[in-house]
Amino acid sequence: MALAIGSRRRGSTYLFALVTFVLGAAFLALELREFADMIARGATPQSSAFLSAFFTLVGCHGLHVTIGLIWLAVMMAQLAIKGLRANVERRLICFSLFWHALDIVWVWLFTVVYLMGVRP
Repeated sequence: MALAIGSRRRGSTYLFALVTFVLGAAFLALELREFADMIARGATPQSSAFLSAFFTLVGCHGLHVTIGLIWLAVMMAQLAIKGLRANVERRLICFSLFWHALDIVWVWLFTVVYLMGVRP
């Protein structure tokens, strides 16, 4: 998306924003389903320190993804109304940095919580 913004391609910016939104929403749906399945099996935050940390960390990440999706929807509305003005372009680049920071956090969370958490 950042490359499309930098080259001022409005259509590509919309396309990549839509793909980002759909993938982010799919991630949230999977996360909520996973939480519901775990709770149905009795794996609740009160069950253990690991599960408490798991629900807290993954839930906090999900909250940030939700905030990012709302931000992205607002930015796409601004792009539709105002076009690719300098201030809108700057905000879109800031969003892109935020979203990629979430990627980095997720890689860390996945490694620590999922991979190290299931270690024998």
